[in-house]
Amino acid sequence: MTHIQTQYVVVGGGMVGTAMALGLARMDKRVVLLEAFPASPYESSQVPDSRMSALAQASVEFLTDLGAWSAIESKRTRPYTALAVWDHPLARTEFHAQDIGADRLGVFVENRITQLGLSETLLGYENCSIIHAKAVTSDARTGVVVCDNGVQIKAQYIIAADGVHSGIRKAAEIATQGWQYGQQALGITIQTHYATNIAAKTAQQMTWQQFTPSGPLAFLPMHEDYASLVWYDTPERIAHLTALSHSELHDEIVQHFPKEVGEFSVLNATSFPLTRMHAVRYIKHKVTLIGDAAHAINPLAGQGVNLGFQDVKCLLDVIMRDGDWINEYEKPRQRANLLMMSAMDAFYVTFSNDNPLLKAVRNVGLFAADKGGKLKHTVMKKAMGI
Repeated sequence: MTHIQTQYVVVGGGMVGTAMALGLARMDKRVVLLEAFPASPYESSQVPDSRMSALAQASVEFLTDLGAWSAIESKRTRPYTALAVWDHPLARTEFHAQDIGADRLGVFVENRITQLGLSETLLGYENCSIIHAKAVTSDARTGVVVCDNGVQIKAQYIIAADGVHSGIRKAAEIATQGWQYGQQALGITIQTHYATNIAAKTAQQMTWQQFTPSGPLAFLPMHEDYASLVWYDTPERIAHLTALSHSELHDEIVQHFPKEVGEFSVLNATSFPLTRMHAVRYIKHKVTLIGDAAHAINPLAGQGVNLGFQDVKCLLDVIMRDGDWINEYEKPRQRANLLMMSAMDAFYVTFSNDNPLLKAVRNVGLFAADKGGKLKHTVMKKAMGI
């Protein structure tokens, strides 16, 4: 068995875990990153992945500070400058970056592209070792992690970034609270066919979401003429849609999605459950939770990875200042993440039903939001994380 001693071991090399390892490496800490499933190499000819994230402007700035954004942006990204939401068409609300003097509201990026950009940047730091192995056992008291390839790592700190089903969290016996939502989502990758380049440019700069009683229908622009549609519905309905051929799914989309989709071809589709989970504590002995290992949120507003990056940014700041991890990381991040979870749940309940009273209230609310002036601009900045 190979034995390694280090200051930090980060378990999980997805977007959040790799960002954590990179931040520590930049502070000259000795780091080991465990990543059992490295992202596949990038080729520009590849069809885009179905899993993508809407990176808020604050997340883009954070990745820039880490030195990784140029590696991400050099591959493929899609900045978006406008956001539209509506239930009834007359209550349509639009948010435009130019209204607050910004160049963009955020950037859509495939998760794999973000992970690759972070990983490539991390390779430039000799004080970080990357091990492609899975953690099979861990001890929160001793800081020992044993991998399935026979490597044993003893660290001063174990940082768990190994996802919603975190093995590190379970081994540390950190309890969680949460539930599965009554809906699931279907992510559909499409290739759009616009009549003119002007129409394509206009459409591909806006993301939109229509609310229906069975759940939202969303359009997320991607690089070039690709886009992702997200269809929320009951598990039974999503299972039915998943089983359809591409041509049959195309017809269902035409029938149920708003006409803003335009002409398109279906490339692939993937379903995923909607889960809420929150760890009752983020720190226990030598273990600290970040990202989805600490919290999972309804993806309605695309805030999941942005919350994870905020965890990383906060923890790195505490480490740099040699601060109090409990009072300066765990408590404030728990409060902030719980607040966002609760806000998304309230939004979800308000919009995903056919109650006539709530329907009237939400349409009045959306109409008022569109005329909101300074309040509307404040909401935009909050969503951008600035």
